[in-house]
Amino acid sequence: MKASWQAQGMHPLYRSILFLAWMFFKVFYRLRVYGLENFTPKAAIIAPNHTSFLDPPLVAVSCPQEVQFLARESLFNIFGLGRLIRALNTHPVSGDASDVAVFRTLCRLLNEGKKVILFPEGARQDTDTLGPIKPGISLLASRTNAAIIPTYVHGTFKIWNRHHRLPRPWGKAACVFGSPILWESFAHLDKREAQAAMSEALKNKIEALRLWYLAGAVGTPP
Repeated sequence: MKASWQAQGMHPLYRSILFLAWMFFKVFYRLRVYGLENFTPKAAIIAPNHTSFLDPPLVAVSCPQEVQFLARESLFNIFGLGRLIRALNTHPVSGDASDVAVFRTLCRLLNEGKKVILFPEGARQDTDTLGPIKPGISLLASRTNAAIIPTYVHGTFKIWNRHHRLPRPWGKAACVFGSPILWESFAHLDKREAQAAMSEALKNKIEALRLWYLAGAVGTPP
C-alpha cells in the first residue's frame, strides 16, 4: 500500500507537509512501517501508544490513508496557524475524549467513514511503557461500530520524550499496525463488560505488537 501522502484526492497542502514529514523521519530516524495489510477500508480509530511529541506526525506519515486529528481550540486562534492545521485535517476541541462535545466530534468523523488518530492512554507517558487505557475509546467504538487499529510506535521515546527540550538528531523509529479489533467480537457481552474487554484486548494487542517487533519483526504483525 502507498504512504498517506500518495493517496488520491488529497488536499495539496496536506500532501506537501506530509511528504516533508515523511522525508524527515526517513532521513533522520530510518522510519520503518509494518502491518499496512492490517488496514481496513471502513472507519477506524488508529490507537497508538504515546510517549513522545513525535508520535502524531510519525503515525500520520505511516498510515496508507488520510487521517484526522484533534487539537486544542486555542491553537486555531493563532494567526496563520488555524488555517494551516485545518488543512491538515485537524479539528478544534476544548477538552479530551471524555468530554461530550469532543465525543460528538469523534462520532461525526467516524460516522463519515474517516480514520482518526486517538491515543488510548490519553496523554504522553513519562516512561517508555504503555499506560492504562482510557475507557472512552471502547465506548466510541461501540457507538460508531468503527474498527480499532492497535498501533505500536517504537523509538520515539528515546528521540524526544517529555523530559527533553529538543529531539535527538539521529535515531531509529518504527510504526507497527496490528489486526483490527472489531466491536462485533464483543457485542454479545453486557455493554460495560464488552467495553472493558475491548480496552483489555487493545492493551494486549499493543503489547503483542511490541514483542513482535523486538523479536525481529518476522512475518505479519499480530
